[in-house]
Amino acid sequence: MAAAQDSVEQAVGSLILAAAGTGMAVDLAAMFREDPLKAEIAFRDRFRDLACSILRNAFERIDDQGVSLHVGGEAYRKVEASTGRAMTLFGPVEYNRSRYQPSGGGAALFPTESVLGLTECGLTPAAAGLSLVFMSHLTARESEDAWERLCGRGPSASSLVRMASEAGRRFEARSRQLMAELRAEEEIHKDAVALLVSLDGVMVRMHAETGDGQEVEAGWREVSTGVVAMLDAEGNMVQVRYFGRLPEPGKASLKSQVSQEVFHCLGRREDLKVVAIADAAKDNWTFHDTFCPDVMLIDFWHSAQHLKVAADAAFGPDDAAGTAWFEKWRHILRHDPKGDGKVIDALRHLMRKETGRADIARELAIFRNNRKRMHYRHVADAGDPIGSGAVGSGNRMLVTQRLKRSGQRSGRDGGQGVLTFRALLKSGRLDRAWSMLAMSWQPWKPPTTANDNRNLELAA
Repeated sequence: MAAAQDSVEQAVGSLILAAAGTGMAVDLAAMFREDPLKAEIAFRDRFRDLACSILRNAFERIDDQGVSLHVGGEAYRKVEASTGRAMTLFGPVEYNRSRYQPSGGGAALFPTESVLGLTECGLTPAAAGLSLVFMSHLTARESEDAWERLCGRGPSASSLVRMASEAGRRFEARSRQLMAELRAEEEIHKDAVALLVSLDGVMVRMHAETGDGQEVEAGWREVSTGVVAMLDAEGNMVQVRYFGRLPEPGKASLKSQVSQEVFHCLGRREDLKVVAIADAAKDNWTFHDTFCPDVMLIDFWHSAQHLKVAADAAFGPDDAAGTAWFEKWRHILRHDPKGDGKVIDALRHLMRKETGRADIARELAIFRNNRKRMHYRHVADAGDPIGSGAVGSGNRMLVTQRLKRSGQRSGRDGGQGVLTFRALLKSGRLDRAWSMLAMSWQPWKPPTTANDNRNLELAA
């Protein structure tokens, strides 16, 4: 693999040297003295045009496969030439290509597209990978603008949405295998002593859609997020993996992805302490129990929110006495070794008030049912986290910053594609994942021809 990479780099280096000697003998210093902004842009455009000419020449040489081909036991014969178009890192490239028709009839074959691995929207693997990075950070319109600024012309916003959707579907079909290969190549951070696992969710606006034969109305739906983070002895995150899924029954696929990550890490490092943090939803703890955490904790921020609801119900929102009650018992819950029991007694006492009894009773039940997961002083003294700040930041990074723009609504395919690749990007896995997934657009390679060994000629 390294030898092949070196060979490609040497060939590209030779082309650049040749280009510099024949077509770019320009006094750049003089141009930059006059107007550095225009000079650099002009140089970029000239080099981009040259690169597109070189790529056109290379693409057309790929097409030289003779008058017939045999693919999958079927004979194909060359019937006519046409013009192909590929979007590359340097911009669009048009080239001549041949069409091969199967002898028995059926879909035609274009060898050039098969070798290049062009996506449905005509993007090369490198251009498609860059598009996914753009779409992971930006809206489709913003990504289209970024391409135009980079190359003068790029894929349209609709093409970028289709690209993200198709890439997302292909990843879904191969996700278990791809993720297993990614994990197999990675090492557990040497400073990791604990594994933080957390689930959460955030509401986003969704388009109307049909799923499982039923129409789902447009509106707010919960996008679920998961985090598996490595912590060092000081509690700092030294390695973090994010996961995100659009609305689904029981968060099934999110739980599967998080579970696979957890068991992989524990398979590599049995000594890791597992810390599970989530809100009080019963379903979360049914899931966390499957990997027997060493520490199970209701996120302190969520517990404080439940206290605040009880205070508002008893005293009224923004009441000074209610605020003082809330601050007192929040402090006790966090710092008193017996804070959980004392807060439960305080909520029972609050039930004597005439107002808000139903709300107070509901919050009291939450504290009673989760008392064993509220030992905040003991957990903090042991050096473990008491809040799911990691998953909170996951919500913001994965969902809020990308899928909750003003007036934005997400569709299932496009939204999940963006969410999947944004999670891979934020986890430091996108480049490797894309290099594996991109191969699915290259179903076969035609037989080697004499042209493969000929040097590329620079286009005039």
